[in-house]
Amino acid sequence: MENKIMFGKLLGEIYRIQNRQGHCPVSESVIYGLLHGFETVIDQEIERVGYISKEDLRAVEDILNEYHVDDEKLQELTGFYDIETQLEERGISRSKAMEIFTYLKADRRFNHVIEKFNSSNSPVECKTFELDNWDK
Repeated sequence: MENKIMFGKLLGEIYRIQNRQGHCPVSESVIYGLLHGFETVIDQEIERVGYISKEDLRAVEDILNEYHVDDEKLQELTGFYDIETQLEERGISRSKAMEIFTYLKADRRFNHVIEKFNSSNSPVECKTFELDNWDK
């Protein structure tokens, strides 16, 4: 419980600094709740932050690696829909896959595979995976 409260207070301080600079992703009530140890606010922020396990990351890396090491297979890849079933079979939702692709692209891994998703065989939200200004 102490760690959770400390996390909330630290996150609240970070948000307060961001708020004073005019670039805060949360309301003042959330900042207040975090700084004053409101458990419900802390829990909501922990949930909002999300979590990508190393197993989930590895599952996506394994799928992308199939195309990374095989030029013929890479040429046949026409978009996100080609791998969506594989992702779902490994328990990776579309939103989680998008977060992982964005991370991998920012880390400059599998870029030539990820760039193949910018096609008509991908949903609009799964075409490009650039970091937002907020994430930089």
